[in-house]
Amino acid sequence: MSALAQDTTSTAKAPPADTEVETLVVTGSRIKRTEYTSASPIQVITSEQSTLQGLVDTGDILQKSSAASGSFQSNNLLTGYVITGGENISSVSLRGLGANRTLVLLNGRRLAPAGQGGTVGPVDLNVLPSSIIDRTEILKDGASSIYGSDAVAGVVNIMTKKDFDGVELNVYGSVPTRGEGETYRISGTAGKVFDKGYINLTADYNEQKALKVKDRKYTSCAEDYRFDAVTGDRVDFIDPKTGHYKCYNAVNNAWQAADVFGGIFQYDPTLANAPPGGYPAAALGLRGTPANPILIDWVRAARGGQPATYPYANYDNAAYQNSDAISPIKRGTIYLTGSYDITPNVEAYTELLLNRRKSSGASIMYLFETVSGDNPANSVATGLQTAGASGDAIPLILLPHFQRETIDYGRIVGGLRGTINGAGFLNNWDWDVYGQYGKSDAKYTSDFIYQDRVYATTGGSGLACDPSEITVSGGSCMTIDYFNPAVLAGNLTPAQRAFLIGQETGTTKYTQYSFEGSISGDLFTLPAGPVGAAFGATYRKDKLDDTPGYNAQNANYWGYSTAGRTKGSDDVKEVYGELAVPVFKDLPMVEKLDLSLSGRYTDYKSYGSDETYKVGLNWQLSSAFRIRSSYGTSFRAPALYELYLADQTSFFNGIDPCRRWGESTNTKLQTNCAAAGIPDDYVESSTPQVSTGGGAGRLKAETSKATTFGVIWTPSFIDLSLALDYFEIEVNNEVANFGAGNILNACYGGNNYPNDFCTLFNRDPVSHDVTIINDNYLNVASQKNRGLDFNSRYQHEFTVGKLTIDGQFTWQFEDVTNLLEGGEPDDHNGETTEPDFTGVINTRFDHDDWTVNWAVDMYGKASDTELIDGGDIHSSTRYNKSLYSKQYTEFTAYHSLTVRKKFDNLSIQAGVLNLFDELPPAQSAGQFRVGVSALNAYDLRGRRFVFEINKRW
Repeated sequence: MSALAQDTTSTAKAPPADTEVETLVVTGSRIKRTEYTSASPIQVITSEQSTLQGLVDTGDILQKSSAASGSFQSNNLLTGYVITGGENISSVSLRGLGANRTLVLLNGRRLAPAGQGGTVGPVDLNVLPSSIIDRTEILKDGASSIYGSDAVAGVVNIMTKKDFDGVELNVYGSVPTRGEGETYRISGTAGKVFDKGYINLTADYNEQKALKVKDRKYTSCAEDYRFDAVTGDRVDFIDPKTGHYKCYNAVNNAWQAADVFGGIFQYDPTLANAPPGGYPAAALGLRGTPANPILIDWVRAARGGQPATYPYANYDNAAYQNSDAISPIKRGTIYLTGSYDITPNVEAYTELLLNRRKSSGASIMYLFETVSGDNPANSVATGLQTAGASGDAIPLILLPHFQRETIDYGRIVGGLRGTINGAGFLNNWDWDVYGQYGKSDAKYTSDFIYQDRVYATTGGSGLACDPSEITVSGGSCMTIDYFNPAVLAGNLTPAQRAFLIGQETGTTKYTQYSFEGSISGDLFTLPAGPVGAAFGATYRKDKLDDTPGYNAQNANYWGYSTAGRTKGSDDVKEVYGELAVPVFKDLPMVEKLDLSLSGRYTDYKSYGSDETYKVGLNWQLSSAFRIRSSYGTSFRAPALYELYLADQTSFFNGIDPCRRWGESTNTKLQTNCAAAGIPDDYVESSTPQVSTGGGAGRLKAETSKATTFGVIWTPSFIDLSLALDYFEIEVNNEVANFGAGNILNACYGGNNYPNDFCTLFNRDPVSHDVTIINDNYLNVASQKNRGLDFNSRYQHEFTVGKLTIDGQFTWQFEDVTNLLEGGEPDDHNGETTEPDFTGVINTRFDHDDWTVNWAVDMYGKASDTELIDGGDIHSSTRYNKSLYSKQYTEFTAYHSLTVRKKFDNLSIQAGVLNLFDELPPAQSAGQFRVGVSALNAYDLRGRRFVFEINKRW
């Protein structure tokens, strides 16, 4: 960390917590500036501002900032997804470049990551309660020359409260008007300021209640939400059971024939579940007669080209409805900070952070393994074989899945800092040396389905259960008829559940320790002023050790992600220097011109050395106009999980490019698929696994270039500040997965076949199905992001009070990733998870002891239509017509209103978030959504009342 970033305030009396910060120590410099006089684009979020917006979750506060709200973020809305850092992590990604390219600091010092699983890497904001935060400074350009690795998209520097004298208790609540999804917090701070120092202790407890899928109409039913392409009329079927639009949450309680017959089969021996008017003929053709039964107990549903077979199909389930749309989290934190003046020029300081997160997630898991027609327990095989099929069948069983994690996090900092006196040219220089240690210790427990036991009970060896297949979990065999109606419905007996479903615990430990020393002061004086300088050196070591459960390590989870043990370490040594040079002042059109220079040499054990630099120019034309610009290089060393991840498995969510290649118009694809020996009418019958591993020994560091140019106007005739900043960031050698779909497409869509991409997956020579795709971390070509930030602040004193209007807006023009040199670039700008415009406006009015705040969070219209072949109109065999799909999210604004009254030592605040109960944008099937609601920036809770009571003694 740079000495220019350190807050050197010792025991000066702190301002009251509700005082607005106007001039402060800005991240990246120790010169006191505001976001309108800094040489770099800065956004400052004060605790006062967050409180008046009714926000108490640190992750929520940062993810709603304009520099982050247009990016995909990880949080507890992603239950069941495989995400970097593990379930329920809360991280921040700036500029759409990912959380790994955003450096998060606490009081100017790097934070150790926290989380669970083999991909721990980003900082988990769950460890930082907002009750300890004074302000957050977001540096919105690259800063590796100042802070080291990861500061590619920017830096988030969280500054904590200090020098508090007294006792304070705070209680907060957020209660949705529709119920469920509440948030509560209680925190207390005690502090003492004395002649030579201070000590502060804060304890904080925060609980977010779960919001179940069933708790909101717009999350509980995944309607098709499609429209006739000609008339524009809604075409969704009406469910005969509910009288409402049909939900397609998850097909279940049914089975499929592996060949010959399409659609699904549902159990209804007496036709008691028939819709009004009875089943259509297309549902009954394979039942046979009592004298000659075929599949007498079953009706067919969801048959392509037979629209009448869809309204009654089984697409809902209690396990789905009880899944978490927002997962519950409990957090407890203790934070201690203090300092002591050993001498008038030497201060000792310390910080201690202890945090425990207990979180969980309820989701679903599928069992749909093909049961051989030769398996004696396959009760539908005879009927299928009588009808002319092989007898192989696939049960569609939906089961509840539960996972939980407990993560203990600790961080301790100890250091000395002071001022040099009487040492020649070093006189009055400041120095700072410190050491810090951080550790995350996680235990995570999850349900899973035993893969070897599923294979043992579904194979075609002639045995209902083949004990030779149970090679990992051990134990004796059990015969299971997967087509028994109770089993299909997920109603397993205790013995069946114990045989098929397991639960095991893994552990993750991440440790980081570092030492740093720095010195800063004035080198000499030029006509325009003193030349400031800072120099320093740092050492840091990181270790990761993730040990999944036994069955996970042996890839014995059916249909769920697994991984081996991920273990590795890395260390880095760095030296750095900075200069602040006043070039001119008091000249025509040059009231002041300052030049800032910084450079850093870095030596990583994992990949070698690198140098970065940054040049900044701050030109004050007049008291009202300022121009600022910067250009710099940054880098990011591969994270430990990117180096050492051990064979994490997931499942391919895409289409084989050789599917029905005979119907394709792509001649290259036709030629290459034919050369592979794949039939021209091939349709895949299984889902391939995707294996992801680390790239130790072959990964290089990412490098990047960042350019900013800004104009600031602060006129004297009005209390107004405006800042307009252009930014452009280009990342090269970006570490990423190439993508399973991209691997298949590059193999069969290239000019040469076979090529190197064809070695990254395996095909079964008989079924022609792809069985596994190796998608390891590698250095891809580049990513480029550019856009415009606009910050504004207006203040006016009226007779009755003070008005403040504060706005931050971001327009993103481009976010292009190019996976192959010379390949076709992918522009993600304006997608539904990355709107190209976001903004926040806070309008505040203060009158005596009353404060009213109106906040508006805005998200621009976004669309995925350009991503999808054929655009937003496709033919459908479900409806037998061309359909229009809504693949965009409209402009969305959330309004919040709070009112606060302050008494002598008490303040009471109440308000309403999402005042107008704005629903999440609805999207058609196939989009990233829950129910019909778009994820992930949009509000799923709906309107909610908030209150906050703060008492001081």
